[in-house]
Amino acid sequence: MRLHMQGTEEFLGQLARDLAADALDMDGFQVRANQHIANNAELVNIVWVGPEEAVRWSAPFDTTDWLVGDGLSGLQTQAFYRARELSRPSYGAPYANPRDKVVLEVYVPARRGREFLGAVVGVYSIDRMVRHLVPSWFAEKYRLALISDKGESLAVNSRVRDLDESVSYQIPLDPPGNGLTLRATAFRTGSQLPHALPTAMILGLSVIVLWSLWLLRTHVQRRVQVEKERDRLFNLSLDLLCIVGLDGVFRRANPAFERILGYAPDDLPGHPLLDLVHPDDVSDTVEQMRRLSGGEPVSLENRCRCVDGSFKWLAWSINPVREEKLVYAVAHDITGRKAGEDALRAESSFRKAMEESVVTGMRAIDLDGRITYANAAFCRMVGFEPEELIGVSRPFPYWPLEDLQLCSDNLDLTLLGRAPPAGFEMRIRRKNGERLDARFYLSPLIDNSGTQTGWMASVTDITEPKRIRAALEAAHERFEAVLDGLEAAVFVADAGSDEILFANRAFKSIHGFDAVGRTVQGVAVPQPERGDYRLDPRALKPADVPRELFDGELQHPLSGRWYHVRERATRWVDGRVVRMGIATDITERKQTAEVSRQQAERLQRTSRLITMGEMASTLAHELNQPLAAIANYCMGCVTRIQSGNVRSEDLLVAMQKASFQAERAGKIIRRVREFVKKSEPRRSAVQIGEVLDDAIGFAEIDARRMSSRIVADVAAGLPAVFADRIMIEQVVLNLVKNGLDSMSDLPRDQRVLVVRARALGPSAIEVSVMDRGHGIDEDARARLFTPFYTTKTEGMGMGLNICRSIIEFHDGRLVVDSNPEGGTIFSFTLPTEVASEPIVRRA
Repeated sequence: MRLHMQGTEEFLGQLARDLAADALDMDGFQVRANQHIANNAELVNIVWVGPEEAVRWSAPFDTTDWLVGDGLSGLQTQAFYRARELSRPSYGAPYANPRDKVVLEVYVPARRGREFLGAVVGVYSIDRMVRHLVPSWFAEKYRLALISDKGESLAVNSRVRDLDESVSYQIPLDPPGNGLTLRATAFRTGSQLPHALPTAMILGLSVIVLWSLWLLRTHVQRRVQVEKERDRLFNLSLDLLCIVGLDGVFRRANPAFERILGYAPDDLPGHPLLDLVHPDDVSDTVEQMRRLSGGEPVSLENRCRCVDGSFKWLAWSINPVREEKLVYAVAHDITGRKAGEDALRAESSFRKAMEESVVTGMRAIDLDGRITYANAAFCRMVGFEPEELIGVSRPFPYWPLEDLQLCSDNLDLTLLGRAPPAGFEMRIRRKNGERLDARFYLSPLIDNSGTQTGWMASVTDITEPKRIRAALEAAHERFEAVLDGLEAAVFVADAGSDEILFANRAFKSIHGFDAVGRTVQGVAVPQPERGDYRLDPRALKPADVPRELFDGELQHPLSGRWYHVRERATRWVDGRVVRMGIATDITERKQTAEVSRQQAERLQRTSRLITMGEMASTLAHELNQPLAAIANYCMGCVTRIQSGNVRSEDLLVAMQKASFQAERAGKIIRRVREFVKKSEPRRSAVQIGEVLDDAIGFAEIDARRMSSRIVADVAAGLPAVFADRIMIEQVVLNLVKNGLDSMSDLPRDQRVLVVRARALGPSAIEVSVMDRGHGIDEDARARLFTPFYTTKTEGMGMGLNICRSIIEFHDGRLVVDSNPEGGTIFSFTLPTEVASEPIVRRA
């Protein structure tokens, strides 16, 4: 029922917004309102009531309950004005309409800026609510009654008397509140089947959910394994694998680039591929890349520059993916093949060039296990000269003594032709005793006649890659340890599917340790509405990230705790767009801020009361003068009337003077009462000149007592400020009293205090209170706004602190400066009404 009523509130709110934007006429109102009434049987009328409390539009068109031009009754105006004051939907109390049908009304205010346009009213039938907003399966088992705040039954969905009063439940109906409650009472039944059936269904659904979660876990594990294998294949491939944009710039490269060309994989992204191509091969390479732009896969061979300046021949197989604007390339080092072709013409030059250029260690053995060849790279790797290796049988000199048996077993597997195709890792010993890790790739050595003469091994030093991989794994573990140590809850969710991909320990402790794999909404994570995001994260592409999505404070829908939530869109390890959220619990900070705000309000009122207490005796003297004058004028009139010698002109003059004195006394009393009464801060457009006149009127009582003079210097034509009149009057009065106190030791003719108001551009007004007192030294000025610090013998030390809080509440600043003429100048700024409109809209 709450969900249906909230949906109706949203519909009425949309009508109100369209009215405010002049996007809705009477015909459109009739069409949309009648359609909503038809889809929601609990509604009987939808009405627009203008600000003058008169019906302007009514639907359905033929209704007799709400006629155009009718006014609201006294009971209806309460909800109408409550909606206007609170600027949110307000429900009225249920009542019986002229057709003796009990109805309930909800008023949704319509505003254009600060202008009140009336309210859009939805009229519910109480009887239809309990009949149409209740599911049929519920109505078959329970009688639902809507009870008023007086205990009267307003409506029931069934008149069946055979009820089981022992099975009943009562809950407040909120919205609309107003003391309405719902009472559900079970019908008597002789069968236990309905009780057992839900239990069986719940158990069945639980089994299905557990089975689905198990399948999902298996799928995630399989996917993680596939991703690990893919990354391992990419990183351990002997061939050069890379991803290049259609503009020819590297996006990613595998470690084979460092082994073959000498370029570290992290140095290549961002560099054009053509920078590596030999100048003689650039034109052909550019032509092939044009074909790639057309979506055609290509194969080409070119020479690429190594990090040492040499060139290697690479055979490229490139396939484009146009929708990603990327090409995926595989390059095989064919330098050896090219060199072999050149060897047919100059074999000696070829062998020398090959030995000098190849960076991979090459070692050949015959079928008996004796070393027959070792290239320079292998000799440099192990530290032995070729003469120390050629012809040597097992144990080879580069075998570590502690791994002799393992190395011998690997040699046996090689001679038997059973070495793994992916090669094997083995520790080898350099001549100086240093150990390193190497990977051996074995292939049969075939002579020109096609006969196998031995085995060729390519040996790669993998010591540094293994160290880097171990460092990366350790860094990953440290990264997870740091995240798990945070008090803030951190999660990563897929931007499209909303699936949680990662969560730290703090997140899991709040939302459950099974949160990973579920959706963000499924675990009730506090998150903004879609409309609160700076842009829809579901529409982001990998090229659009990273970027900020949301930064604000949200309340947990279940626990009620407050969190500072920051979400950012970024790219996940697999390339897809994800949302990374960080939620910090700020409940205690919010509570502390609320307590501080309440204490500040109490201090402000206390300050006003203390100020008025100090002025009590002076006010009594001030009131004594007009009261005594009134008594004298009235007694004079009585005396003249009793003497019989009376003229109406004389009586009229005397009574006018008495009326003036009575009005003066009433104004003093009314001003005091408004100043000290407790009220919520209410900012509105006020004229600063009027505020200063009232404050100076108060202060002049003390000024006359202290033989001081207050001069008001208010510039003409100042715009209105957006402020709470009483609070600003309190600030001015406090500053004026401080200024008068500071001049008490001066000669009477020098006790002049100036209150000045002037404009600071079109967006602010500055008010200054300038005295000629003893001034404030630098040490006291630094502590002036500290609570409980005062320079007065009987002061509390809270006045200036409260004044600064009030000014900061009004988006202004309170500062203190020295007066060039002697004394002190206290100045504060207030925003004008025009400058405050954007602030009000943001709020």
